[in-house]
Amino acid sequence: MPDSQPLLTTVPDLAILLAAAYRAVAERLLRSMERGGIRGMRPLYGFVIRAVAAEAPTISRLAELLDVTKQAASKLADDMVRKGFLARREEAADRRRARLVLSRKGQAVLARARRTSAAMERELRAHCGRAEVEAFRRTLTVFVERHGALDDVQARRARPVRL
Repeated sequence: MPDSQPLLTTVPDLAILLAAAYRAVAERLLRSMERGGIRGMRPLYGFVIRAVAAEAPTISRLAELLDVTKQAASKLADDMVRKGFLARREEAADRRRARLVLSRKGQAVLARARRTSAAMERELRAHCGRAEVEAFRRTLTVFVERHGALDDVQARRARPVRL
């Protein structure tokens, strides 16, 4: 009789595990948005929402944060403003410079994403135990720091993968 449990015949390399984890997180967050009635969400929007929440950037700064051209950042911001995730706020000192801020819909996305993240961590703790999850967090923090992304984590934002 065949065993119903899938068996790993080889140990997957770390890059595959991290890529699979990223995809699982992204899909879980998108499903959570849909269940919450938030329509039109795309994975890239999450990176923008986190960046905007962290510092209300200009388009130029958003381009830096996302590692894209100013034109690409402007097009993305326009799309997100049109879909109701962001708003523009003119600076009093220089009306030509506008900062991006979260709209109510963008704030709802951020709040829901944080709740979903907390739920994923609670589930891991229930399955693996508190000590294992804390060790996992420490390991991920060391990994991120060694690869130059700790500033983003401390600012509560992330950068999308550049393809």
